Amino acid sequence: MKAARVVVVGWDGATFDVIKPLIAAGRMPHLAALLEKGVHGPLCSTVPPVTPVAWTSFATGTSPGRHGVFDALTLDPQTHEVRFVSAAMRRAAPIWAVLSQRGRPAGAVNVPVTWPPEPIDGFVVPGMFTPSDAEDFVHPKELRAEIEARFGPGLCRDSPAMDPDPARYLDNLLAGVDARCELTLWLMARRPLDYFCSVFMESDRVQHFFWAYRDPAHPLHARLGRAIEAVYERLDAALGRIVAACPPETAVALVSDHGAGPLRRAIFLNRWLMDQGLLVLSGDLASLAGRRPSPLRRAAAALAKAVLPASVLAARRKARSRAHARINNLFSAIVDWERSACVSEGIAGGIFFNPRLVGQGDREALTRRLKEGLTAIVDPETGEHPFLAVHAREELYAGEAVAHAPDVVTLCGPGYQVLVPHEIALYGQGAPTGLFASHKWSGRHEQHGVFALAGPGVAAGVALADAAMPDVTPTLLYALGEAVPDNMDGRVLATAFTPETLAARPPAVAAATAATAAAAGTDGEAAARIADELSDLGYM
Repeated sequence: MKAARVVVVGWDGATFDVIKPLIAAGRMPHLAALLEKGVHGPLCSTVPPVTPVAWTSFATGTSPGRHGVFDALTLDPQTHEVRFVSAAMRRAAPIWAVLSQRGRPAGAVNVPVTWPPEPIDGFVVPGMFTPSDAEDFVHPKELRAEIEARFGPGLCRDSPAMDPDPARYLDNLLAGVDARCELTLWLMARRPLDYFCSVFMESDRVQHFFWAYRDPAHPLHARLGRAIEAVYERLDAALGRIVAACPPETAVALVSDHGAGPLRRAIFLNRWLMDQGLLVLSGDLASLAGRRPSPLRRAAAALAKAVLPASVLAARRKARSRAHARINNLFSAIVDWERSACVSEGIAGGIFFNPRLVGQGDREALTRRLKEGLTAIVDPETGEHPFLAVHAREELYAGEAVAHAPDVVTLCGPGYQVLVPHEIALYGQGAPTGLFASHKWSGRHEQHGVFALAGPGVAAGVALADAAMPDVTPTLLYALGEAVPDNMDGRVLATAFTPETLAARPPAVAAATAATAAAAGTDGEAAARIADELSDLGYM
């Protein structure tokens, strides 16, 4: 048996740690029914478990060493410019392009790092990491006008903007789930597709900003202690409507790119590099602080969006975008590149070597020094090690894109996250004087997300034990009766299917599909506009 079509529902950052208690309490009946009908299990994310990296592995069935996306931000070791990633950096074709080339129409909605979109038979409505003022960012371009005519402006964008009032922000997130569900259902009905994927980001947003409220000792616990659960329950209702709208012989998958857990402390990795003499600044670190607008200015900006003409708002947005571009590179601008061996950039704590000072023969010794020093750090407040592991990039990745990865990748222990240089300028908390600092988030990413699959040929009631992010797309291709491209690192999860299905249709391999992303890249202006979008979402 094989599915006539596949529908994928993405819940960014969803975790069984939240889901299973809700299912046990009868609060997520639609997901419970899906799990009972099919297979499910924890889904091991990428290293690092960061949204753009993991969703790119999902889309392409490849590991970061092959697809070339290693973080949300990347540092050019030659020019020292810090930029956001985009689909133009992706070196492997996503599943919707693979299927389109095989004559099977496909669609993707709100998947992160899908701008610029591929010209496929179907549609792509890009998600997170799309420039805030891009005009023709939807494929086909006329689809954006149709969506806005039906739902009004804004729904093509990622998810509801951040609100300084947490209760109001929660309301916005719940409304965002409903709006995304309506768009999903409308697109499903608009044109039959063999593959359709729609990602909901609200689960990730609520966990980053509301995790602390789960603590009974928090002063807002009584009002917002179940905010995360409320969003999951709303997502479950949306899932029920989407499943009900699926035609017969549809395989339905639920995917989350990583898990979630509490964030208690941030560690300023660059401070340690400075203390070791590996990073030297030519300017004052304190000059980075205080660049974020005050709450009053942010409230005024929100009011301006509601009352000012579009032309004025566009001019203000362009000016703010340029400011964000400067903020992203403020730290790089005060690094003394003639005396610095390495620097940490990106939200995952990657360390880039300075090729001016670190030759090929120096790499092993510097890597060993970083491994020994970072894993030996102890937080004096907790007695814990903030870094669980430190790896050379070659230990983690394989493929033609490895040379574009950070030279060293750090993995934080539970409750910790690296403080990114631009966060000093944005969070208004002052430059950290020591190694540890607070963070505006109270929830962080964890290594294991969620995978579930039900439909024709899929086993029922089976628990998956070893699923990883690159395995999802090969498994979905198999469910559709399609061969897996030979460049995919993931494998078909054989235990997800009945023995009869596997016997009748052994997994097949085909030649890889070439990547087709438009060559837009993220030049300075585009990167600034992506920063502007992430600022609206609360990420900057």
